[in-house]
Amino acid sequence: MPKTVVTTGKRFCDIDGLACVVAYSEIPQVRPIPVIVSTLNHSISKEIRQWPLNFLKHYEDEPDTSYVIVDVSEPDQFPPFVKDERIIEIIDHHVGFENHWQEKIGEKAKIEEIGACATQIWEEFKLRKPGAKMSSLSANLLYTAILSNTLNFQSFWTTERDKKAFEELKAYVNLPPNWISIYYLDQEREIYQKPEVVLKNDTKIQTIKGMKCTFGQIELYNSRDFLKQFSGLVESVLKEYGSEAWILSSPCISEGRNYLFTKNKTLKDLISRVLQVSFEGNVGVTRKIWTRKEILQKIQ
Repeated sequence: MPKTVVTTGKRFCDIDGLACVVAYSEIPQVRPIPVIVSTLNHSISKEIRQWPLNFLKHYEDEPDTSYVIVDVSEPDQFPPFVKDERIIEIIDHHVGFENHWQEKIGEKAKIEEIGACATQIWEEFKLRKPGAKMSSLSANLLYTAILSNTLNFQSFWTTERDKKAFEELKAYVNLPPNWISIYYLDQEREIYQKPEVVLKNDTKIQTIKGMKCTFGQIELYNSRDFLKQFSGLVESVLKEYGSEAWILSSPCISEGRNYLFTKNKTLKDLISRVLQVSFEGNVGVTRKIWTRKEILQKIQ
């Protein structure tokens, strides 16, 4: 019998990827198999990991399996079992491969600039299952993913669609009234307990102006104190990837700006010029809050 698998990227899975995989599995008439093979990163807090997250951690491809990819569209980031010729739908908010996938699967390639892929999944649910009630588990995940990926709605890429989806999901969530503070403080406690693991689970290798760069990201309620305590560890971890061009971006939720840490003069000069940041020593502070995706799009 033909099967459909819904999955996300192979390196690490954040709350947006998790939410999209779990919630998408509620949309089709014949439910797809949710599969996540990557490590769950710190944006999936300790409490969320205790929710009934039913997904497979391993999958062997079969000739009759088709694939839906969410929250990623770079082909080299797909899990190894995914066969490109059997991808039937991609939903993502990371732009760059729109033309590639539109040529292959047409209107089933839904790649848009928007705050959270979770917003797109909620819109698909409403469109394809009008009047249906979403499970509280999926609603809780999508709601939290929108909150996280828009940096509490401070991100430049936050749209009215994200805000609308967040408000509409309130009718289905089963969360305490102070969930926002619970979520961020839970994340921060986990980060302080194992900063090295958290950093490795949210680090990407990027090419910036022809230069190979290790780009780490950690969202925190208080980024200033974290860097004071762990700057040496951050440098050590990011240098393990083999490039002298490394940088940490830490969106600081409490201040609505980023702390940027690097010792690379080329990166400092580039970021200072493009983001209008002044570095004091090896730390620069932005005027507003930025996601890594936004920083990369701006400087590219």
